[in-house]
Amino acid sequence: MTGLDTIYKERRKFIIIGLTGRTGSGCSTVGELLSKHSFSEFNPPKPKSNNFINDEERKYRIVYGFLKKQWCNFYHIKMSDVVSTFILDLSFEDFDKLYKSILTNPIGKNNPELDKKLKQCYEAYNAKRESSRLYAEENENNPYNSETYNFYFNLLPEFTNKLKKILNKMEIGSYTRLYQKAGNNIRKSGTANCNSYDSNKIYLFSQRVNKLIKILRNKSKTSHENVCVVLDAIRNPYEAFFFRERYSAFYLMSISTENETRINRLLSQPRISNDDIKEIDSQENPDSLKGEDRFWSLDLQRCIEISDIHLYNPDEKGKYREIKYQLVKYLSLIMHPGIITPSQDERCMQIAFNAKLNSGCLSRQVGAVVTDENCSIKSVGWNNVAQGQTPCNLRRVTDLLSNEDDPAFSLYEKNNHPFRKRLGKIYSFSHNSNNNFNGKPISYCFKDIKNSIDGDKNQVHTRALHAEENAFLQISKYGGVSINNGYLFTTASPCELCAKKAYQLNINTIIFIDPYPGVANDHILNCGINTPNLKLFTGAIGRAYQQLFEPILPYKDELEIGMGLNIPNQKKLLIQKNEKLEQNNKKLEKKIKKLEKKLSQMSNL
Repeated sequence: MTGLDTIYKERRKFIIIGLTGRTGSGCSTVGELLSKHSFSEFNPPKPKSNNFINDEERKYRIVYGFLKKQWCNFYHIKMSDVVSTFILDLSFEDFDKLYKSILTNPIGKNNPELDKKLKQCYEAYNAKRESSRLYAEENENNPYNSETYNFYFNLLPEFTNKLKKILNKMEIGSYTRLYQKAGNNIRKSGTANCNSYDSNKIYLFSQRVNKLIKILRNKSKTSHENVCVVLDAIRNPYEAFFFRERYSAFYLMSISTENETRINRLLSQPRISNDDIKEIDSQENPDSLKGEDRFWSLDLQRCIEISDIHLYNPDEKGKYREIKYQLVKYLSLIMHPGIITPSQDERCMQIAFNAKLNSGCLSRQVGAVVTDENCSIKSVGWNNVAQGQTPCNLRRVTDLLSNEDDPAFSLYEKNNHPFRKRLGKIYSFSHNSNNNFNGKPISYCFKDIKNSIDGDKNQVHTRALHAEENAFLQISKYGGVSINNGYLFTTASPCELCAKKAYQLNINTIIFIDPYPGVANDHILNCGINTPNLKLFTGAIGRAYQQLFEPILPYKDELEIGMGLNIPNQKKLLIQKNEKLEQNNKKLEKKIKKLEKKLSQMSNL
């Protein structure tokens, strides 16, 4: 065993993958694939051995060979099971009130036999949990023993499945409604049956998940097994931030697919209707979140936006070839950073991702890259105000209201009385020196204030250029180059206005991360004879790009250490050999001289 083995063995010892994605995208599928016990059971597509079309096929051959030797199966922790632990914290009477509150039919129509069965099921598992819960609370630093492990990783999933069957027999969809309500309550109040918001409890759900991870880590101290965990599925961004801040080995993977594919998958399930799908989507992607609702609500768009690795799960009728192909690549890179280099798409999207950080928008940062048909980058853009104007994050309400920093504000903002009156009323506290927002600048969004006055939601009032629009304009601003049949990379996806510009510029392919909610795709891009191709981005970006593609040490050094290689310097060897020969010649010359001298002495006798 070498130091090389020690370094990479340490990386495989502890990995946490959080899955996120809209219902129907395939999070559960990925969770099940990662929990396969062997590489052969995982059964990814075999790589080519020759006749490669491109370097991506050669890269796949490398990661396939690596993962075949290094496969680690993952513990599959379902967030529904974590919700179950909070449900089991309740007395049966409180649980009874909670589940009956989500039924749409009159309670009296419920089957008494099912009521009885539900109570028996609940009380049986509640009793089994009690000793495990007490042990975990009394041994917070080491919550593992065989009984605790058995409950959380065997009995708890069993309870969730039994509860699901009973509830759905009582009323179709009642299980989903119960767990959505309980999950929201937990994030708001720390308990499954209370919806009173307590800001101190927003991380309680994540802390409960972390307890299960602690059980596995302490178990590994005696079993010496790897602790690889997949969390299925994260639907609140602050849960992802919780694990990201605690574990460098945490990666958030978003699973995406076309919306039509996702809907068809859901409709193929028994007792799922279009109305059910609309309800699920409204829960996962609320139209607007206000105030501290953001901390406890589901927000899939934000989860996808902050993901480290983006996977694409197309409709392959249960074969999962494409998703397995991607998992082979990223599991290998997590275990061995730098084993292959980024794809062309990853390289361009990473630049777009870095560019978005320049945005001074208060709502959302977006980056874009435009390339020619060979993916040579021609321009970079981000959503921001026009050059020469002050970004929104640098402007202060107090400066405008007190007529300071004059160049930062428009004539309209300085002189329009209704606007200034509304702004002053909304931000009246900003004049109070006691409310200093912990030293942070008190900025404002012009569009929000203007729409508040107009009673509208007009996007035209935004001060910022969109990232894609900005990237297009950079080309004309600095002496345009051809981007005919080129590519547009965007960390979001183009709105209707930017989609029209991309079409006019004859962009061949738009690579995006999260679909824009408007009609840009169906109405603008899918029309006419030169329609751009739309492609969901797959790859690692942000911090994961650096973590996965930066080698721990140069691969040449790995080969030298791991293979025990010693590549000789032929020139150096010849020089050394020549030096030895010269030394031997000198020795021989001395010896000859001695012999000649001796011979001369003998001849004189």
